[in-house]
Amino acid sequence: MPSSRGRLRLVPAICAAALAAACLATGSAQAATNVYPAKAGTFTGGPQGWLTTEASCNLAVLCTAEGAYDGADGNPPGSYAANTTIALNAVGLFKSTITVQSPDFTVAEAGDATLHLDRQFVSGSLVDLAPEVTYTVTLIDRTSGKNTAALEEKITAASPFTGKDAAVSVKAGDTYAISITAVTASTVAGTGLIGGTTSIRFDNVALSVQTTGAGGAGGAGNGGGVSSQLLQSLISGNGSLIGPAILKGSKLLVKVRCPAKIGRTCKVALQGLLAKRKPATAVRRAKVRNGKTKWLVLKVKPKALAKVKARKKLLFKETVRVGKAHATVYKRLKLVHR
Repeated sequence: MPSSRGRLRLVPAICAAALAAACLATGSAQAATNVYPAKAGTFTGGPQGWLTTEASCNLAVLCTAEGAYDGADGNPPGSYAANTTIALNAVGLFKSTITVQSPDFTVAEAGDATLHLDRQFVSGSLVDLAPEVTYTVTLIDRTSGKNTAALEEKITAASPFTGKDAAVSVKAGDTYAISITAVTASTVAGTGLIGGTTSIRFDNVALSVQTTGAGGAGGAGNGGGVSSQLLQSLISGNGSLIGPAILKGSKLLVKVRCPAKIGRTCKVALQGLLAKRKPATAVRRAKVRNGKTKWLVLKVKPKALAKVKARKKLLFKETVRVGKAHATVYKRLKLVHR
């Protein structure tokens, strides 16, 4: 049995060991990701608190500008659209300005952040007027009064939903909002014989903040620091499914990626579809390491093979799981026949 003096020498040693273990546990804890606003701008089922703060057009009466929730279009369905409508008898060049804004949110912890969105531009029946759009995304700090221009892009032709990211930084305790201003203009003057609507749509608009601790105020469904909302944002657009798909006989080859920002292995379930409720292939399941890509082979159903062979593009449903977080996207890929 150790002496009293020996026991006294053991006390600081034990305390030091305990402290070191605590420090090690703290240092090895995974960094969490908080996502803002709370529903990550998925627009599933409604506008989720987003509002239109400005809508104007240079052609009085003959041009209508509107920002509105769109429940049909998105990735998955649901988005916020900036629509410009031109009357049939309008002449000259049009220019509209539409600003939409997220609900306010308060950041729990400071850190580097990524502002993500998916955008789609549809020329519609105004394609002969060669419309183009420039949108700017601003991070508004309500607390400090500082506005940060995070992202700007000019789109000169129709474009599908495509993911865009920008790096920003935030302060703990400050209240923020995300503002998007879209300026849509024609480059060919109208003759009065062309009318219709052109739209730019935004989906999965979210601010992801890397923090030092677990948990967070961003959203539910945490999967080891990854929320379902963040996962949805990361795999949308060009985040996960990579085209084109390749058809070889009765087999479909599709490349999938697990985004590096997820930080963990993705469990992927992939299926080819003739329509949303009409499967063309069996479901293929696989694990993909973060930051890596993998070719998945899907077997085309015999009854669907002729229809698949006649397609130039095919719809795919992808479900990704990371821990308890999960997300599903639908995407059309160009189909290459070999």
